[in-house]
Amino acid sequence: RYRRLAAVELPVAVDRYPTSRYALVALHPETGRQHQLRRHLKHIAHPIIGDATHGKGRHNRYFQQRFGCARLLLACTKMALRHPDGRMLTIGTPPGDGFAKVIGELGWLAALGGAGSAAGEN
Repeated sequence: RYRRLAAVELPVAVDRYPTSRYALVALHPETGRQHQLRRHLKHIAHPIIGDATHGKGRHNRYFQQRFGCARLLLACTKMALRHPDGRMLTIGTPPGDGFAKVIGELGWLAALGGAGSAAGEN
């Protein structure tokens, strides 16, 4: 499942179109399969920026040049699991520095605070 939190259209022809569109999404993996999120997004033609295996090199290079960020823009910022005593344990952390810089420069900081109302889940 995924939910779009924010989107931006940049006036830069990174690929074959005159502009380039990017989105910040909340992803909810169904299982713990390796590379599940990366492969599912590639399958629907929305690869994760910085993904050297399943992504698009042109967009990865653009983010490295424009934002100085060469990392995979995928982060687990919240995880919930059942503690052995039966209570739910929720752990959260902000995205790493490079990812946070990209989020800030694209104007997506507000989307991280109010993630529930930006778009529908799929």
